[in-house]
Amino acid sequence: MSLNALFIGSSGLTTNSSALDVIGNNLANLNTTGFKSQRMLFKDVVYQTINSGSTATNSVGGTNPTQFGFGVGTGSIGTMFAQGNLNPTGRNLDAGIQGSGFFVLKSSNSVSYSRAGGFDVDAAGYLVDPSTGFRVQRFGAVGEGTATTPAFQTPGNLDIQIPFGTGVAGFATTNVSYQGNLSTSMQVGDVATTAIQVYDSQSTPRALTVTFTKTAANTYSATATVSGGTATVTGGPITFNTAGQLVSPATLTVALSGIAGAAATQNITLDLGTPLASDGLSQFGGATTASAVNQDGAGFGTLTDVSIGSDGVLSGKFSNGRTLSLAQLAIAGFNNEGGLIRTGNNYFQSSVSSGEALVGVAGQGGRGTLVGGSLEASNVDIASEFAKLIIAQRGFEVNAKTVSTTSDTLQSLVAILR
Repeated sequence: MSLNALFIGSSGLTTNSSALDVIGNNLANLNTTGFKSQRMLFKDVVYQTINSGSTATNSVGGTNPTQFGFGVGTGSIGTMFAQGNLNPTGRNLDAGIQGSGFFVLKSSNSVSYSRAGGFDVDAAGYLVDPSTGFRVQRFGAVGEGTATTPAFQTPGNLDIQIPFGTGVAGFATTNVSYQGNLSTSMQVGDVATTAIQVYDSQSTPRALTVTFTKTAANTYSATATVSGGTATVTGGPITFNTAGQLVSPATLTVALSGIAGAAATQNITLDLGTPLASDGLSQFGGATTASAVNQDGAGFGTLTDVSIGSDGVLSGKFSNGRTLSLAQLAIAGFNNEGGLIRTGNNYFQSSVSSGEALVGVAGQGGRGTLVGGSLEASNVDIASEFAKLIIAQRGFEVNAKTVSTTSDTLQSLVAILR
């Protein structure tokens, strides 16, 4: 009697035990961000050929091969890259990938790829994976500065810098809006004074005072002063009809000059409202309430918040109302994702099987788009894993039965020979 059945049963025990390991690992990572489940495929192993078969003759038919199998082995353990659910987190530095691709992260001596996009800013101001400290990588020149925007990233350094607390210049005021009433009780020579803070070309706040003086019935002139310089108003006179509606002009212009360090001349439009409408200045009875209600300039501001767009651009929001692009996340694709090597920490590394990373940006070259404020959940299917678990358990049990039955048979044979 052959002992092959013992080895065959043992191979079944070993292989089904490996299947249980894979299933158990999948279930253990049910709640792991960006986890991709694995599947194990079985393969039969070498065969002993007793008879290789024969061809038919004129008088005898052919025979089929006769072979004994030697059990089962692990064919492959592959990664299933099916999309996981994208769950909102409400956290601006989180991002999930909808579609293909991986975030690119770098340590001092290696590059890794991950689907887990739960990022944070370290003490040095770099965007990192907080579980490892690996720095998130960027792509392209976004954030390196232009003629009109400051530089937030260092050319040649692909580590993403998030400059919280860093200041940026604001922008000069170009428009001031007015609303309110110039009372009909005002006499010729009476004035209504308005004041508002505006910003010069260096984003420095300046106090702008505009004075409306009644010069005739239903008619006014305007003059202005500005702190640290000279203000000259052009346009007018300002006229109203007998119904109290503004007739003309819709706007005046005030030119600021003589401000140290600022542009030689800064023109600001004074928006008095739409003629014959009620959205600006009016002339009715009652109190004089004319005032400057809004201006479009901004002073020096600091970075207060960051969000991630579908194209991977990190947009910085500043305290002065400006929104500027800080960087663009690098997204890597591979010709053969299945060839990536798992290294733990939700990371993969490239191999000769996967090919080199094809790095670009989200939404281009077959790469997926990003969903900011979300994280990709594990793609483990509980129902499927439980079904596989039962099958692997049954496989283990029947192979154990093969081993025990063969052992009993051998013991009986030994007893007979005694």
